[in-house]
Amino acid sequence: MNEQFPVSFGWRLPNDARLKVTFQAEVIAYQPDKDRWLIRLAGPPPALDAQVPADIRQAIEALPGRWVFVPSEARRGVTLPLKLETLTGRIRYFYAHDPRSEQPSSRTQDRPSQPDS
Repeated sequence: MNEQFPVSFGWRLPNDARLKVTFQAEVIAYQPDKDRWLIRLAGPPPALDAQVPADIRQAIEALPGRWVFVPSEARRGVTLPLKLETLTGRIRYFYAHDPRSEQPSSRTQDRPSQPDS
């Protein structure tokens, strides 16, 4: 597609301050059935306020090159509110590789087997 657009993410920091970060995003694909875009964040990372905690700053600076699905609202300039756990990896949102090629994990493997009746 070779198309780009700005995409903004917003997080609430531990001190209740809000942080908005805007990246240029390379359009990879559109999924019409889910009305979302697969994008790849372009670098360099945006400049951040000195008040941003070091661990959060490092996580944001590591985002360029990551893949992410965003809703169509992102193309219209809406800031996407995200949980801070998306930066720490506790909630998987940003991918190191194309997420379309990853195999979905089977949750049934984690469940104990059921006795036969």
